[in-house]
Formats: sequence, C-alpha cells, structure tokens
Amino acid sequence: QNAARGFLLNNGSVASTFVVANAANYQTITVDGNTLPRPNVPHFNLNNPSYTIRNIDDYVMNSRTAVPSALTTTDAIYVQEQFKYGKFAALLSLRYEWFEDVTNYNAPGERSFENTAFIPRIGLTYEIHKNINAYATYLEGFQPQSNTVTLMPSTGAFFWATNSAARFKPLLSDLKEIGLKGEFFDKRITTTIATYEINQKNILINANLPAYPDSLVQRGADRSRGIEVEMAGYLFPNWQVNLSYSYIDAVILEDANTQLNGERKENTPFNSATLWTRYNFSTNSIFHDLGIGLGLQHSGSKVPWFTRAFEVPEYTIIDMAIYYTPAKANMQLALNVNNVLDKTYWIGAQNYLRLFPGAPRSFMLTATYKF
Repeated sequence: QNAARGFLLNNGSVASTFVVANAANYQTITVDGNTLPRPNVPHFNLNNPSYTIRNIDDYVMNSRTAVPSALTTTDAIYVQEQFKYGKFAALLSLRYEWFEDVTNYNAPGERSFENTAFIPRIGLTYEIHKNINAYATYLEGFQPQSNTVTLMPSTGAFFWATNSAARFKPLLSDLKEIGLKGEFFDKRITTTIATYEINQKNILINANLPAYPDSLVQRGADRSRGIEVEMAGYLFPNWQVNLSYSYIDAVILEDANTQLNGERKENTPFNSATLWTRYNFSTNSIFHDLGIGLGLQHSGSKVPWFTRAFEVPEYTIIDMAIYYTPAKANMQLALNVNNVLDKTYWIGAQNYLRLFPGAPRSFMLTATYKF
C-alpha cells in the first residue's frame, strides 16, 4: 500500500501527494466529467465495478522498506474473589500484566521494551427487589502501543530513533458505571438502565500529515459520559422486541492543539438507538410458519476527524426480514433486507474529501438447521 500510493507524473515517476501549484506536472484522468490527477492505482467505480485482476508490474512503485522481524509476548497473573452476603454480592479482582516487544528479533540491532501494569476490577450488586438489582462497576484498562501492536510500520521507532523500540505510551483507561437491571412480566422482559464515565489517556490518532498518511500522534486524554437503556424480551409469546438507546457526551480533555481541549470528540454521536422486533404468526393463522421482522438504526450527527467546519448528518435506516419455520422441521429460512429504502448515509468522516458511506440496500438469504 505504501509503495503503490500516489499520483503519476508526466515523466513516468510517481509523487506521494498532489501539489496544486505543480498541477501541470501531473497526468490527469476524467471521472464523472471532472479532471483529476491520475492515481498510481486506478479508481474503482462502485456504481460500475470492474473486477479485472490488474498486473502489479504496471504500477510505479515507490521505495519499499522491509518491516523487521518482531516478537511480542504478554503474560499475566491475577487473583479474584467473589462472595455474597444476604442481598449484597461482590467481585474483586487484581491482575498484573507485563508485555514485551522485541524489534529486530534474532537479528542485528535487536532491542526490546516492556510495559507492566496492575489492573483492578470491582463489581458490586444489591438486590433491591426479587426482580430488580442495583449494580456498580469499576475497572481499568491497559493496552501497549508499539510498532508491532499497531501493525503500521510508520509508527515504529526503528524508522525514527534507533535507541528505542517504542514511541508511544500505553493506552490507559478506566470505567465507572452504576445501573439497575430488572426482570418483569414473569421474566419475559429484561431491562437495564445505566450511567457511566469512561476516561482514556494516550490515545493514538492519525497525525493528518498528507506526506505521511499512516503517521500517528498521541492525544493526552478524552472522556465519555453517558446513559444507556436496553430492553429485550417477549411482549407476547409470539412477539419479540429488542430496544436500546444511548446518549454519549464525549469531550477532548488534553490535546497538543489546545483549541480542541473541551471540544466534542470526533465521530461520536450524542444520540443513537436501535430497534428490532419479530412477530411469528400463530399456528391457526393463514400465515402459520411465517414470521416478520422490522428494525430501525438511528445515529446522531458527528464531528469529522480533521475539520469542524461541518457535521456528518444524522441518519435512520430501516431493516426488514421474513422467516419461514416449518412446524415439523428443524430448520428455518430467513430473508433479510438491510437498508430497505436504499438510503444514502455516512457513518463517519475525516474531512470534506474522505467520508465513509454506509452500506446500500442488500439482501441475505440464510438457512438454519438444528441437529
């Protein structure tokens, strides 16, 4: 990918980026009536796809750098205690983890580094009523971030500093959550309502450097606070419902660009919701052996990664399904139609030019047999 990207120049070489001031030096191509610089790898038209296998010898390759051999190991020990006293129950856990990353493994210039951490977890529950439990959770997270973990060579220190095997601090996080869980109507319906806070430190994000598109930088900290509501179960024996709603207030706390401190976190909607319901017709109905499903997916607006001049709009899409389950057979046929209205929507964006489209209408037929 790194060796083939870029734009073709008139002299037959390839440039990693397009410089407007030197536009006359680039080969061009017309796409949908627009004149664009010709990419080293041809455009792929999603509306009129061509699945021809191309000869990679036709590409003008940039210089390629071999990724050195590497070895990563993770070891851990933990202790855990779970007990119950009356209506109160608790789970206490402590984990010690150490991670080693060896660059140039079994080769000249071998170097390594280690990350270690104590990772606690606490879970508490209290039975308010025979059908309702209150709970509280606290846990911490630890994820090493080295050249081999990220699988992106340009993040590895062997390209930048020969005296270190890692450029980035480990990702640290913690979660605090309290909520209620309940079962109602003879346990046909389960519900959960929770509020939480998630903190992260040392987050890897794209550096937004066109000349080095895979380059990463580390953000100091961000925080997400929110509410989640879930309901699942059977309103009636033949009518199943799954419903969820989430509100997230995610903000940037520490960034090298101080103007972002306190601002909304990228590609995170305030509101999102899902609904899926299935109804099976009764055995004495003309539609016996049949079932129908209906679903909704909603996501609120989002802020792109590299510009705050616009927001990715909110969207709601509809899904449907038809089920056929013969009464005396151990099988089921299901036809799912996703994005029934074939709506164009965007699940996220980096800037004006790089937006990520959602999937168009699709059909899927599945057969399930139970032994």
